[in-house]
Amino acid sequence: MHKETKKLIKELKSNRDHKIFINNNSKLIGYMKPITYYDIGNDDLIENLKNWRNENIFAYLSHDLASFEGTRRWLSKFILDNDSKILFIIYTDKNIPIGHIGLADGLKTNSSVEIDNIVRGIKSLIPGIMTHAVYDLISWTFLVTKSKKVYLRVFSDNYNAIKLYEKLRFTNKIKFSLKKEKKNGVTKYSFINSKRITKKYFQSMELQRNDHFLNYNNIKNNK
Repeated sequence: MHKETKKLIKELKSNRDHKIFINNNSKLIGYMKPITYYDIGNDDLIENLKNWRNENIFAYLSHDLASFEGTRRWLSKFILDNDSKILFIIYTDKNIPIGHIGLADGLKTNSSVEIDNIVRGIKSLIPGIMTHAVYDLISWTFLVTKSKKVYLRVFSDNYNAIKLYEKLRFTNKIKFSLKKEKKNGVTKYSFINSKRITKKYFQSMELQRNDHFLNYNNIKNNK
């Protein structure tokens, strides 16, 4: 991740008013707002983050259930105090929070940005909004940073997510083998160095800038 991108992320964490709008066929259907330092005391936000994680625990490397205060500590330490991470809350056009999506750089590429923490919390409102949210955040990222590509990582058996990413024209790159452990009743996965790819693995996928913008009509004009 470029230094300029980290600087931008730092600035956004102090900006209560920043919004990235979500459109479908030129119609406003929602928006994204970054979680800021001012939000650490927002109990409703913490409760949503906790519940959404626990409801989508299959998508995380560690399947331990989040607690309320544990979620607040996680938000403070691993998001707000991390200069290469930011998390956006996704809202409907009626100001209802329904999920989140983040930017990071877990592979420390110094040249591209990772799209991470893609979680839909409320699934009953505005079908398709997550596709448009991911697309519009990627557009914003390409327009305000020097990145030529973005990437993400996903479990190989998360078929619905992979279908979405393929629709957005992400292509498969590196496969990361995983070790599964269960301790005190909690399942956890960890990365291992192995030439043999495990049955369940972490798939890295990439999207080039040109491929993204050439996909506009397919995503935005698909009624």
